[in-house]
Amino acid sequence: MPRPPRRWRPRAPLVAMTAGRLLRREGPPGRWSGRVLVCSGVITAIGAALTLTTTGGIAPPLVACVASLVAIGMICVRWLMPAVAVAVFGVALGCAALTTVLAVTSGFEEELTARMTRMNGHLLVTKYGLDFSEYPALAEELRGDSRVRAASPFAFSMAAIVPIRADAAGGAAPVSSTRGPAITVVKGIDPAAVVGMRGLREVLGSRSLAALRAGDVRHVPGIALGHRLAARLKVGLGDSVSLVIPAELDGQAETRGRPPRHARFEVLDLIDTGVTELDGGLALIHLSAAQAIFFGKARVTGIEVELADPDAAPMIAAELEGRLPPVFRATTWQQQSAATLAGLRQIRAAVSVVLGLLEVVAASALVASLLLLVRRKQAAIATLMAMGADSRLMFWIFEAVGGLAGVVGAAVGVGLGAAYAGLIAAFRYPLEGEVYPIDHLPVSLGAWDLLGPALAAVIICAAVSGPVALLAAQVPVLRGLGRA
Repeated sequence: MPRPPRRWRPRAPLVAMTAGRLLRREGPPGRWSGRVLVCSGVITAIGAALTLTTTGGIAPPLVACVASLVAIGMICVRWLMPAVAVAVFGVALGCAALTTVLAVTSGFEEELTARMTRMNGHLLVTKYGLDFSEYPALAEELRGDSRVRAASPFAFSMAAIVPIRADAAGGAAPVSSTRGPAITVVKGIDPAAVVGMRGLREVLGSRSLAALRAGDVRHVPGIALGHRLAARLKVGLGDSVSLVIPAELDGQAETRGRPPRHARFEVLDLIDTGVTELDGGLALIHLSAAQAIFFGKARVTGIEVELADPDAAPMIAAELEGRLPPVFRATTWQQQSAATLAGLRQIRAAVSVVLGLLEVVAASALVASLLLLVRRKQAAIATLMAMGADSRLMFWIFEAVGGLAGVVGAAVGVGLGAAYAGLIAAFRYPLEGEVYPIDHLPVSLGAWDLLGPALAAVIICAAVSGPVALLAAQVPVLRGLGRA
């Protein structure tokens, strides 16, 4: 018996070549599109250059973003089928918006985490009760661990800071009530112990720990104030402030009714962490001065530990709690920032879902574009099928058209999103300190911030192209040839 004729099976090169041909524009583009493309490209370059080199306000980056969208639109119109160009532009816009927002939310998460750990370390070792006096031996033991970069005892307390001025007799007197007092968190640290912690010097204006002097017979102890706190108190470098600690903070019955403890400090440095809460409510002093005014004895609140690998904090914390007495507790930086990180991740998920709808809308436009393409190409489809192409080949060709449109749109969108993220990072858009915890809009672009929107766009476009590809595979040959 003669063999049945071999059916024409879909081949990847043929499918890709035909799909690419269907995507490309057939006729020459209009001259106006070229002129608009050149003008928008020049405007984009000028706006980006002004953003990177000057601080001329929000106008340059905004103009650059709008002009870049016009340029991308003109490129799509000049090189792609007009119907498909709209869908590709929509996919690119959705990917760009989602990539930019993910970069900003990732920046918030990383910036907040970095700045909080910069002040509190990656691990805190505390003790239940108010008698943590064995801290020197425990701190020395922690420093002997190769995974630990630094271990520093600290003491902190709530206190009232009152700006003071010298009177005519050389004494000190509180200034007017318009300049204080301010209730703040005061933290005592040992400069010799925190010297191995990389982040602390970065938040001090002088980049030095010399301001945290302990005080002696000739000098009052030094204090470093958050720059927002100093502005609220209307004090500057060289001014004096009084630190007032209510006696009731000891938590002991015998101290009730006693007058508050107070000491005079000289403002020797300002703190700028970039976190509004810290800059407006934190003061740093020497550990010995803190112990004297907080407790009246040599004890601490805890030990902050900086690790070589921050991700190892949970494992090391579990080890410490396993071998230390039950009165000790080890808290990781993830636990300290759990509420903030959970809120940011919820916002990130919600915004991703909302902006992801842009890609769904663009995919619906792709369905309309493919339906129009099938209607216009019925003659070509019938001709291919008459030459031996089967329905499976036609299905894969139009499925590839939708997939390629998604790939092109995703690639363009990811590139735009990365460029917009770069402009935001260069511009450092300022945020209101009373509303946001960070003073500028942070940006951090990770691999998943780029791959996530791109993969979502390609998958959505490939999924919605399936029904249209099935319709193209069922085009009657005779009716299609009749349209030729």
